[in-house]
Amino acid sequence: MMKKFKLIEHTADVGIKVSAKTLKELFENCAYGMYNIICENFHNIEKKEKYQSTLKESDLESLLVSFLNDLLYQTSVTKIVFCDFKVLDLKNEKNFAEVSFSCLGEKYNREKHGKLFELKSATFHNLKIKKFLSFYKTTVIFDI
Repeated sequence: MMKKFKLIEHTADVGIKVSAKTLKELFENCAYGMYNIICENFHNIEKKEKYQSTLKESDLESLLVSFLNDLLYQTSVTKIVFCDFKVLDLKNEKNFAEVSFSCLGEKYNREKHGKLFELKSATFHNLKIKKFLSFYKTTVIFDI
């Protein structure tokens, strides 16, 4: 089984290296990696509340950054931490990329979830989604 993500060291930020068999799974694994950074006790998050959305961008890398930053925004505004990520549809055309997704989680509770590590945003720093023979890879750096 392929590991979903790996934390990496970066000068003043934090990042993840992500692998997946499909583009949909790559987006999901990036979200898992990000929330494992954010939430000290990620494994304690329960699937009580749902968030669903569709995002559009000009390319796949921009779409990935928008997807992750949308989740960060939702956590910041609604105080919901997510634990389950499902990409329902992903389109990647010549000048157009779109993702429809659903996430499950619950309201943040410090006693249950531990400390939250604040990430300001996913960045474009060296961001490139690469396709190899049977899998996709990317590295995402987060601004802290």
